[in-house]
Amino acid sequence: MGGLLTLSRVLGYHAKESPSVRPRFTWLEGRMNYLVTIPGAVLTIAIGLWLASNNGLAWFRVAAWLHYKLVLVGVVVIIHTLLTVKQRQIARRPPDAPINKSLFAALHGTLGLLLIAILLLATHQPMSAP
Repeated sequence: MGGLLTLSRVLGYHAKESPSVRPRFTWLEGRMNYLVTIPGAVLTIAIGLWLASNNGLAWFRVAAWLHYKLVLVGVVVIIHTLLTVKQRQIARRPPDAPINKSLFAALHGTLGLLLIAILLLATHQPMSAP
């Protein structure tokens, strides 16, 4: 999540910078995405699936909070995919091409809210079976 939040913020900064600085931002965004966020996402999802499988199907059925959390994690994956697509598009464009920074600001805020909701669901586990 930290990598995604940083990536969305750096993409927003990219839009505000002069064309002479943009190639460096493109390099930074690519490194951050492919060396931090994608491996982190794969590792997190793999460990989450492993933990869920260890608890069994009976637990999964009664853990309603986990169902909501998984929906939110799915939204995070969709946003990550969108950021990756946008990052690749920006990397292919010329440095002086216009970039819409409002999309990245909106995605950054959405990621922050999703992070809070996911953490609250995981730590408090509302709707758990007694």
